[in-house]
Amino acid sequence: MTGSTPEAFVDALCEAFDRGDRPTPVDANRPPSLDDVVERRARAARSGAPPAKGDATADTAAARAHFGDNLRFYGPPTAGYADVLRLLLGIDCDRPLVSTPAVDRFVLPRSPLEEYVRWSG
Repeated sequence: MTGSTPEAFVDALCEAFDRGDRPTPVDANRPPSLDDVVERRARAARSGAPPAKGDATADTAAARAHFGDNLRFYGPPTAGYADVLRLLLGIDCDRPLVSTPAVDRFVLPRSPLEEYVRWSG
């Protein structure tokens, strides 16, 4: 995205965040919901970042500002926010943003973390 579109997309994502909208993945290989481990890590990150910046954890305005700061620093994601991107760009909701080849619709089961990560030390 170029021009004013990334900033408009960040603003639209912040508005979706304010409404409590959750990301909706369009990729068949992404799970429709996060597992408990990922949810716990996300909650810890959300609760730790505002106080580290001097803001109250329960402060919604601070949480929104942090979310917007992250989007502006890292760039707005497109994965998971196809509905917001479609609305922003005026793309019909029935039209896919990208074509999905059959190979991308093949979903492999995910292994538990302990099967592929070994801690030492």
